[in-house]
Amino acid sequence: MWGSGSAAGGHRSPTVARAQTPIDFAVGAGVFLLTLAFVIAFVPTLFDPFSAAETASPMVSDRVAAGVAGDLLATSPADPGVLDPLCTVAFFAPERGAPASDCRFDADDDPADHFGIDGDVQVIVHALNERNPGENPANVSIATAEETFDGVELIRPADGPSGTAADDVTVSQRLVSIDGEQYRLTVRVW
Repeated sequence: MWGSGSAAGGHRSPTVARAQTPIDFAVGAGVFLLTLAFVIAFVPTLFDPFSAAETASPMVSDRVAAGVAGDLLATSPADPGVLDPLCTVAFFAPERGAPASDCRFDADDDPADHFGIDGDVQVIVHALNERNPGENPANVSIATAEETFDGVELIRPADGPSGTAADDVTVSQRLVSIDGEQYRLTVRVW
């Protein structure tokens, strides 16, 4: 009844009906404790996207980054991330007088107003490996059909909020290209 192997006298084999050993208990308790530690460590982070934060939402900065790279400055909606040279100059250096008639924005509008955001928005295009984009935006020459614009600093606005507001920032990034050269577009929202 206890197992298939029995000796000549009807006795059970000692390996078939053994009791729990201390090693079995230690392995089971160890697996339980590791599982419990994993649950305690990672379950609270599951609710982070739903918790209210004092800073701007990452979804807001992501929406602005997608809108700038895929709509406002893109050559066409079919080519998100490929920035139109003329619209890029009109967006980042409106004082240069680049015509923005074919662009999908008014050069005088603040990006925060365009996207309906209450906070401050800063848009920066910089080198791919730049660690401090706000301090080192790309400074490029952009050739358009009409003329070449030298020394265009790709940051708008140049100054972000200072003090405690600068600590409450959310950041989103996209890869973009201008005239075939790759850059990183960073959007900061306060």
